[in-house]
Amino acid sequence: MHFIAGLWNAFLGTWIRIGIHLFPHTIHPMVVHFPIALLYLALAIDILGKFVKTPDRFFDRASFWLTILGFIAGAIAAAMGVISEQFVRWNATTSVLLSAHQRDAVLTGIFALLAIMVRLFSRYPAPTMGRNQAWSFWNTGRGRSNGLSTLFLLLAVIMITWTGSLGGTMVYHYGVGIRHVTYKNPLKP
Repeated sequence: MHFIAGLWNAFLGTWIRIGIHLFPHTIHPMVVHFPIALLYLALAIDILGKFVKTPDRFFDRASFWLTILGFIAGAIAAAMGVISEQFVRWNATTSVLLSAHQRDAVLTGIFALLAIMVRLFSRYPAPTMGRNQAWSFWNTGRGRSNGLSTLFLLLAVIMITWTGSLGGTMVYHYGVGIRHVTYKNPLKP
């Protein structure tokens, strides 16, 4: 276990050293809106697909791919958050908020990943005679939206809303990341 933790810390340290040279300190606020929008849209289309059925399963396809894109965008936003946090002077209060923000972001990712996994294991009913199979993930018959995947997606949206609220609290109430309040340059000792 210590070996894995050591590898993770080495990877994270390398990512931070490279990232602070490549990206501006505002990179996290620049990209964080994409996973929010994608997951909200995925949930809205998933719910719409429960009421509107199409022969090509358009709403199932759309919500499935939007959830995957939202998960990927969330991972990118989290990686950029690691870079942005290096530019901030933290105090006791904002450090606690940051820990909660990070924890909730991880929970968001877990719920989105669970929604994807449930859909990958959910099969469509067998096609009836004379009808084509329509869409399924890589023609496996899988990818159907069901109640459990919708629940996990709803939990991901709730968590990303809460995570964003914590991020907003850090910025608007405590000035985290505001250049003249808590900003520092990690490149200068």
